[in-house]
Amino acid sequence: MFEIKKTDLAARIGILHTNHGKIETPAFVPVIHPVKQKIPARKLREMGFDLVITNAYITLKRYGDEAIRQGIHKIIDYDGAVMTDSGGYQVLEYGDIDVDYKKIAAFEKGIGTDIAIPLDRPTGLGLAKKKAVEYVQHTLKVSKETLDGRDPNGQIWVGPIQGSEYSDLVKKSTRALVNDGFQMLALGSPVEFMESYEYNLLARMIITAKKNIPDSIPLHLFGAGHPLTIPLAVALGCDTFDSASYMLYAKHDRYIMEDSTAHLSEIAYFSCSCEVCVKIKPKEMQSLEKDERTNKIALHNLYAIKAEVDRVKEAIHEGRLWEYTIRKARAHPKLFESMPIFTKNTSYFTETTPRYKDNAVFLFSKEDQFRPEIFRFHTIVRKFRTKKKTLVMMPDGGMRPFYTSSEYNKLRKKFSAKIDDIQFCQYNKYLGIIPVEISDIYPAAHYVMADSESQHDEFPEFTKTWKMFLKHNQFKYIYAVQDEFLKHHSKGAKTKIKFFNMKK
Repeated sequence: MFEIKKTDLAARIGILHTNHGKIETPAFVPVIHPVKQKIPARKLREMGFDLVITNAYITLKRYGDEAIRQGIHKIIDYDGAVMTDSGGYQVLEYGDIDVDYKKIAAFEKGIGTDIAIPLDRPTGLGLAKKKAVEYVQHTLKVSKETLDGRDPNGQIWVGPIQGSEYSDLVKKSTRALVNDGFQMLALGSPVEFMESYEYNLLARMIITAKKNIPDSIPLHLFGAGHPLTIPLAVALGCDTFDSASYMLYAKHDRYIMEDSTAHLSEIAYFSCSCEVCVKIKPKEMQSLEKDERTNKIALHNLYAIKAEVDRVKEAIHEGRLWEYTIRKARAHPKLFESMPIFTKNTSYFTETTPRYKDNAVFLFSKEDQFRPEIFRFHTIVRKFRTKKKTLVMMPDGGMRPFYTSSEYNKLRKKFSAKIDDIQFCQYNKYLGIIPVEISDIYPAAHYVMADSESQHDEFPEFTKTWKMFLKHNQFKYIYAVQDEFLKHHSKGAKTKIKFFNMKK
C-alpha cells in the first residue's frame, strides 16, 4: 500500500496506492467542499493534486442516500483518490454532531471513498488532562470498532491520533492504533497549535507519534496548509497533510508567499509566475468583484502551496532537507523555536538519513553540529582507537581529504623523526576530530563550512568527541597548531598540549 523511494531526515518520497491511483508523497491534500466548492475539483486534478479530502458528514446531510447511489467521486466530480473526514472538525468546532460513528462509517463505505477516517473526538489545544484522556479513550474505542467492521474492498482506513499537547496520550493513542492494524494514521488537532503559533508543541506532537509508527505506515497531518509549516511537518515525517487554507486565506484577501502571507492591499508586485499572477497586477486584482477576486487568490494560493511541496521534495531528492528546513525556520521566530526537536533527537533522524549523499554538506551555524551526517561522523570518531603515542593536530584546511593537503605534508616533514608513532588529525568546530586515516569518509571530505562568529562553548558535540578521543587513546605527547578554538577546549586536559606556529 505504501512504498518508500527516498528518505532524508524523517521525510520520505513515497508512493501511496489507492483504489483510484497512486499518490506520490509528501502530498498536500486540498479540502473540497462537497456543496460550495468554488474551484472545480477537476481543476485541482489538472494542477497535479492526485488526492483531495472532503467532508463525509456534510455530504451525508446534503445528499443522503443519493451520495451512495452516485459515489463520492461523481458527487464532487473528481476522478482521482478521495479522502473523507468523518466530521471530527465539526465535533471540535461545535462539540457534537447529530450522527453517530457507526452511521458515518457505513456512509463512508457506501460512497466509495478511497481513504476513510472514523468519527473521532478531537482533543484540541488547552483541554484539561482528565477530559483529554476521556476523548482519547472514546476515539480509540470507536476507531477499533469501525476498523473491525470494514469491508475488504481496498479502502484505506485511517487511525486518528489524539492527545494534543499531552505526549503520553499521543504515544498511547499511536501505539493502540498501530496494534489495531490501521494501514494509515492521522495526527489530529494541530490547527489550534498553528493558529497560536505553537510550532514547538506541534513538532513535539509529530515526533512523539512518529517514534511509535512503523516505517510502512504513512502519517497524515490534519490542517497543515501554510508554506512555513510544510517543511517542518515533512522533515518530521508527515507524508500527507490537508487544509482549506488556500480558500480561507483568499476570503480575507490574503495571498500566500514562499515564507509568509500578505494582504492584497500591501502587495506592489506579484513575484509568482502561476497562471493567475502572470496575467494580472495587484492593483487590478483589488478592483475585481469579491467572488472573482477570492477565486483568483485561492487558485494562486494552491499553486503556491504546491510549489512549496515540490521544493521540499527536491530538497529530499538532493539530500538537502536539513538546510532547507533550517532556512525556512528562520523565516519566523516562533517557527525557529521548534529547532530543538531536531537538535535533541539527532540519533532518531540519523536512522532515516542516508549514510552517503551526492552533495557536500553545508555548515552555517551552531545548529549544524547536530545534523545527522555530522552526528554520525562524531560517533565514528568516538570509537576510533590507535596505539600511537603522539598526537599532532591542526585546524581544518581548504584541501580535502586531509591526506592530500599541503598542510599534511608539512606536518609530516616537521615530525619526520618519529613519523611512525604519530597520529595526525585535523579538527573543526562542527565535525570535531578528523583522524587522517578516515578523512575521506563522508562527510569529512565533503563539506563546505562558513567561518561563523559562534562562541567556542556553543559546540558541545566537539567537546564530547574531544574528551572521548583523548580518553580512549593514551597519548603521551600532544602537539597542535596555534588556534584559539582548540586552546579553549584543551583546558583541563591531562596531557599538556604544546602549541606551535605552522610557519616556523
